[in-house]
Amino acid sequence: MSDTFNPAITVPTHDPARRSETPVRRVLGWIVVAGAAATAVIVPLTGAPAAAQTISLLGVALALVQGTRRYGWGTLIAFFVISYVVSSIWENLSVMTGFPFGNYHYTLTPQLFYVPVFIGFAYFGIGFVSWMTANTILDRADEQLDLRTRAGRINAFALPLLAGAVMTMFDVGIDPISSTVRNAWVWEEGGGVFGVPFTNYLGWWFVTWSFFQLFALVLAVRQTRRATGQAVGLPPISHLQPVLLYLMFGVSSITAFLGFTDAETVVDMTGMTWSTPAIFETLMVVNLFSIVPVSLFAITKIARGDLRRG
Repeated sequence: MSDTFNPAITVPTHDPARRSETPVRRVLGWIVVAGAAATAVIVPLTGAPAAAQTISLLGVALALVQGTRRYGWGTLIAFFVISYVVSSIWENLSVMTGFPFGNYHYTLTPQLFYVPVFIGFAYFGIGFVSWMTANTILDRADEQLDLRTRAGRINAFALPLLAGAVMTMFDVGIDPISSTVRNAWVWEEGGGVFGVPFTNYLGWWFVTWSFFQLFALVLAVRQTRRATGQAVGLPPISHLQPVLLYLMFGVSSITAFLGFTDAETVVDMTGMTWSTPAIFETLMVVNLFSIVPVSLFAITKIARGDLRRG
């Protein structure tokens, strides 16, 4: 088994969506990013709670615009099905049993079994931009997943782990606001992170890793079976779009803190009283030192030309 680098890109060259590099698609991607930026800056200042949800749906839109170029419709649909089904299974299991997130229930409707239908789409939208951000940090690792190579074997596991961590950073910076403050879901036994148990974040990394890992293996199997050949990829500048959209989750926490108008305290299900201003301020700081530097690191790699290959 050879450990030499194999530059093959996995998606078949005959896929028309994968080859398309039309200006229209690129412009649509920037429109989506601009919409996310406007949402992150304006919506929280109005006191509305929907900024993160709107940005996650814009992540779905970016996946449809950009993901079809990168992977083709078939592979992107596989990503959607894997992320939606796997996350729904784990979410429903946790509502019923407490594993892997903890004991909670949703107040949002409509629901598929015990979980709102929207949640699966949010996993897909946030998942796509998290995956692409991690992919940028690892120098387009999704193109180097051939299991016959050392790099491919490492990337097949490193990329899902990093993507899961990047996606979990989003939840660390939003969950207490969505649950303890907004009551979109309720932690029945509370927790030390402003009413959220630490198991929620361990569960998030595990669940997001699990569906990213399945998707990575789908790509890896295809690459391993293919003969070496170069397909058309995204230009490096296009990798900037999902990174900037991911960055907007961090920006929205800053404007949410600046636009804070809620009551001074909030009480969780266990009767614990929390300072609402402290929740918004703490989660802003968390995002400033997680989402923001990760995004800036990815942007720096793009600016330096690290994603270019001959």
